Amino acid sequence: MQTAKKYLTVLIIVSFFIPLALADAEKEIAVVIKVKGAAVIKSGESKWRPLTKGQRLDSDDLIKTGKDALVAIVFTDDKSMLKIRSNSQFQLKGERTEKGIAKKLLLMMGQVWSKITPNGAGYEMITPSGVAAVRGTEFYSIVEALKTTIIGISGSVEIRNAMGSALVGANKTGVMEKGKAPVVSNTKGFEGWAETDDVSQSLDIEFENDDGVKKKMKIRYQE
Repeated sequence: MQTAKKYLTVLIIVSFFIPLALADAEKEIAVVIKVKGAAVIKSGESKWRPLTKGQRLDSDDLIKTGKDALVAIVFTDDKSMLKIRSNSQFQLKGERTEKGIAKKLLLMMGQVWSKITPNGAGYEMITPSGVAAVRGTEFYSIVEALKTTIIGISGSVEIRNAMGSALVGANKTGVMEKGKAPVVSNTKGFEGWAETDDVSQSLDIEFENDDGVKKKMKIRYQE
């Protein structure tokens, strides 16, 4: 009888922890592949702490970059990549679907380069002055107070706010300002900072299995 009770207790504990583990896996959406300079992260109710290379990122994580900083992130489903410049603040959000992770980036301020893999679950960047939505493309985003600038490199980006919408293609620049309809013009005098920043094509991540044995997982990706 005592043995049966012990087995029942173990079964209850295991049944309790499996949903928690699955929930954690569902929240994990990206990996940090580069950190240059000062950057910090905040998860849930935790305090701000240093962001490190190889760190796994969950949906709803908040990240801030300091002066002269640069952070590179890869999403775990399709290897879409973001590079975030200094003095930026953003929040990652992701929801798993049949096509992969439906990605959202809440960019409060700063500059971000996005290269989104085509045919994925979609990517939206939400800023104080509007939304940029893509399926597969490469573009830069600059958020200053109530103004958002989108610079198209390849593919196309739909920009929209309460006043209207527009399509930003390659070599085009779109501007959204609060209270004004988006406008698009030819890109002039912009130098792509992300192209000159090299990122290694693979990353080794150390993790510990259920037996306490440390192993390494290699992530490969293309810039």
